[in-house]
Amino acid sequence: MLHLPQQVEGSGDVSGDASFCFVNGVEKRAIIGALFNSSFAPTFIHINKAEKALSSDSAAPCLGYDATLPHHRATGLVHDFLPAQNQYPVWYFFYGTLANPDVLVEKLGLCTRPTLRPATVDGANIRTWGSKYKALVDGGGLVTGWAYKVASAGHEDELRYYETSQYEVVRCAIVMNDTNERVWGLTFRFVGSCD
Repeated sequence: MLHLPQQVEGSGDVSGDASFCFVNGVEKRAIIGALFNSSFAPTFIHINKAEKALSSDSAAPCLGYDATLPHHRATGLVHDFLPAQNQYPVWYFFYGTLANPDVLVEKLGLCTRPTLRPATVDGANIRTWGSKYKALVDGGGLVTGWAYKVASAGHEDELRYYETSQYEVVRCAIVMNDTNERVWGLTFRFVGSCD
C-alpha cells in the first residue's frame, strides 16, 4: 500500500477493544497475499454504506441523466459542480422513511424535531424492491417528497449507513414547493434490481 489505511477504534465480540482499518478491494487482496504464509488471519467486515463519489470534473453522478454524455457536459473551461463531495451543510431530497422527522431524530440523535420542506425532483420514478422498500430510480417522472438540510459529514454518514449499499448518493435539482426555489442537492438513488 502507498499509504497507511484510516484506523478506527472499536470493540470486538469476544476480545473487547479492537482496531479496524478501512481498506478497498485492492488493499484487501494485498493484505491477504502478504499474510499467505502467516498464521495470522485478518477478519474483513463489509461496510454496508451508500456509496458517495461525486465528480469534481462533471455533474456525475446525477439523478435523471448521464452527466458524462457530450450534451450534458459543462460548456465552460471553469465550472464548479455542486454540491461538492465534502460540502456541508447540504440539501438532501427524501422520499421514503427518511422523510419522517421521527426517523431523522432517532438516526441523527437530534434534540429537536427537524424541519423538512415539501419538494420535488424531476427525471425520476419511485419503484419498490424487496416487496416493501421505496426505490428512487432514473426516469421521466416528477417525484414529490421532502428536502432537509444535512448539517455535517457525521449526519450524512449516519444516513448513508441507514440507506445501505443498495443506494448511492447522487446530485439532483431540488425544487422547494413552498417558494419554487431550485437548489442543487443530493439524494439516494437505488442501485439494485426493482420488483
